[in-house]
Amino acid sequence: MMNNLKRFSLSALKLDKNHPEIFVVTSGKGGVGKSNISVNLALLMSRMKKNVLVIDADIHLGNVDLLMGIRPKHSIADVITGKIELKDVVTRGPGGIDILPAGSAVIEMLDLEEKVLQKLDDAFSQFEHKYDTIIVDTGAGVHHSVMSFVLGADKIILVVTPDPASIADSYGMVKVIRNTNLDIPIIMISNMVDHEENGESMFKKMNLMVQRFLNSSLVYGGSIVKDNLIQYSVQKQKPVSLFYPNSVPVNSLRMITRRLLNMPITDVKKRDSFFDRFMNYKDVGIESDNG
Repeated sequence: MMNNLKRFSLSALKLDKNHPEIFVVTSGKGGVGKSNISVNLALLMSRMKKNVLVIDADIHLGNVDLLMGIRPKHSIADVITGKIELKDVVTRGPGGIDILPAGSAVIEMLDLEEKVLQKLDDAFSQFEHKYDTIIVDTGAGVHHSVMSFVLGADKIILVVTPDPASIADSYGMVKVIRNTNLDIPIIMISNMVDHEENGESMFKKMNLMVQRFLNSSLVYGGSIVKDNLIQYSVQKQKPVSLFYPNSVPVNSLRMITRRLLNMPITDVKKRDSFFDRFMNYKDVGIESDNG
C-alpha cells in the first residue's frame, strides 16, 4: 500500500509541475561546431532571463565541460552505478547555467531495465521544473543513442556546414526524423559559412530537397560565418559569448537565440518529462553510428 502511495505521489508531482522546453542540438556528422553552438545558445538564453540546463549527451566527443573551462566530478554513469544522486551530478557553469554530464552513460541507459530508467526519471522530475529550458547536446548521426534524444525534443536544432558530407548526412537525419515524427520543428543553422548569404542559400537548397522528397519543411535559424575568434575561444576554453560579447559570431548567435525563443512553444502542461521522452524513443535509430 505504501509503495502504491509513493508511486501516486511521484506521478502527481510530475503532473502538477511544468516541464521545461527541450531544445536538442544535433548534426548529421561530427566536427560541425555543434557543442560550441549548444554552449553559447545556453549562455545567451541565460542572459535573456531563462533558467537553463545543458545536458551533454555526446557519447564520443562530449566536451561541453571543456568548452566552458570546468571539470565536473561526476556524470550520470555514477548515478547508474549507485555512487551518487542525480541532483548532485548537476554542475554550475559560468554565465549562470547548469550542466548535466551524460557522456558514455547514454549507451548504458539504452540497455537499462525499465525500472532503473524509471528511477532516473523520478529523480530528474524532482528538480527539472526549476528550469525553463533544457539544451541537449547530442552526438552526431542517427544511432539509437542520438535519436532517442532528438525525437524527444520540443525543437530540433540541426547544425549543417558547407561540407558536402555534412549536407548529405543532415538530409539523412531529417529523413529519419520525419519517418517517425512529422510535426516536430527542425531548425537549421548554417555554420562555418564564408558569408551569411551563403548560409541562407545553403538552407534554401536543403529545404527544397526536404519539401520535394520528404513533403516537409525546415525552419531557418540563421547563419554563423567562419571566424578565428571562435576557434581561439575554444582553445582557451572561454565561451565566445561571454568573453567576446560584441563580436560578429556572437551577434549572429544572439539573433538565432531570439528566433528560437520567439517561436511558438508547446503547452508546458502537455509535455512529458525528459526521461519519459528518452524511454519512448530509445529503440529508434540504426545500429551503426556515423558520427
